[in-house]
Amino acid sequence: MKTWPSSTIVLMTVVLAMGSSRAAAQLSYEQQPIEYSQSKATDPVSVLRQRVESGAVTLAYDAHYGFLVSLLTELEIPVSSQTLVFSKTSLQRHLISPANPRAIYFNDDTYVAWIPGAETIEIASTDALLGTVFYTVDQSQPKMPAQVVRKTERCLFCHASSDTGRVPGLMMQSVFVNRDGDRMFPSDSILPDADGPLEARWAGWFVSGRHGSQSHLGNLMINRGDKVSGEVNHGNGNVVDLSKWFDVSKYLSPHSDLVVLLVLQHQVSMHNLLTESNHRARIMIHRSGKEHQKGGHEASVLSAEDRIVLDQIAERLVDGLLMVGQVELSEPLSGTSEFAEDFSELGPSDRDGRTLRDLDLGQTVFRYPCSYLIYSKTFDELPQSLLDAVYRRLSNVLDGKDSREKYAHLSMQAREDILAILLDTKAEFSSR
Repeated sequence: MKTWPSSTIVLMTVVLAMGSSRAAAQLSYEQQPIEYSQSKATDPVSVLRQRVESGAVTLAYDAHYGFLVSLLTELEIPVSSQTLVFSKTSLQRHLISPANPRAIYFNDDTYVAWIPGAETIEIASTDALLGTVFYTVDQSQPKMPAQVVRKTERCLFCHASSDTGRVPGLMMQSVFVNRDGDRMFPSDSILPDADGPLEARWAGWFVSGRHGSQSHLGNLMINRGDKVSGEVNHGNGNVVDLSKWFDVSKYLSPHSDLVVLLVLQHQVSMHNLLTESNHRARIMIHRSGKEHQKGGHEASVLSAEDRIVLDQIAERLVDGLLMVGQVELSEPLSGTSEFAEDFSELGPSDRDGRTLRDLDLGQTVFRYPCSYLIYSKTFDELPQSLLDAVYRRLSNVLDGKDSREKYAHLSMQAREDILAILLDTKAEFSSR
């Protein structure tokens, strides 16, 4: 059985930084108790970094892939998770094009980005308290031991923007580009929306897989003045072989599986939501404690107003967990890699063999619409008062007490199934 443990995430599609003059004091993630830049990270890559520096681990260099294979092995990231993006929206944009796309590999909370011929591998790792933490591995001197270096300000120009909820997070964009990979703005185009309906997704990405008559924006290179419409067949869909665009033999896998892309988008969105929820709650609790000092000790006593805000944060997080607004499919989808099988095998499974990782791919992406990231360290280390509020709301929805329209996608059977899975697989939930 293949494993997919918790680990890290790489820069998805990074827009070039335009510069920023914001002072650290104005940034919520640099305030107490977060103090992002000054705090020691405990994410999986930070652990690997310590092991490399101590000599306990030596990353092996490969003449073709550099340190990539060794990194994926150490971080336990499956090759089947590979996706390929050809828009020049990364730190190493000069190397990216449809002929030389950027490969991204990931597991539950680690993402590694690699470009053929690049001197640097980029990594982004999700820390339970800090959010996304960024690293690079230099490949320019293969005879020297690998060094894993943490990065802060340069990455945060883009990775702490409105796209990430103003917290250190991840970006997965849908960007129209030309045949060189440069960003284009067609005069009559669908507004790219990486988290929206299928027909507005994956501009600037290669996409392999079958999806019937449904359309997407992957595999497209746009000339200036071209009209782009989701209703037009550009010959870019239902592609199973990407070799007509680039040399697939340069990569660990020939695929950029649409099933992987769908799971990746969910995970990126959820990680950002978890970090935003965590930071907002921790800052509020910290300030409340400051305002209610007793005997020289901080007492985290929330006011009535604070508890209302905490409930609002919890509701938004529950909506994300239960996939409110999830993409709807009009026809079944199928990928081209082993990812779907690899992913579903990871569990945990309930007594009937069901897992939140089971994929549907007929009408929706996930068979049981509750995020598997509920098992993550990032979720478990949310402030206790926020966790309590989340579990209350989640129970109310799954019990059928909260039947508001936004949860209409959850049938009574789906609610019962999710509840049964959580009671069997999530001890913190079943103990309440």
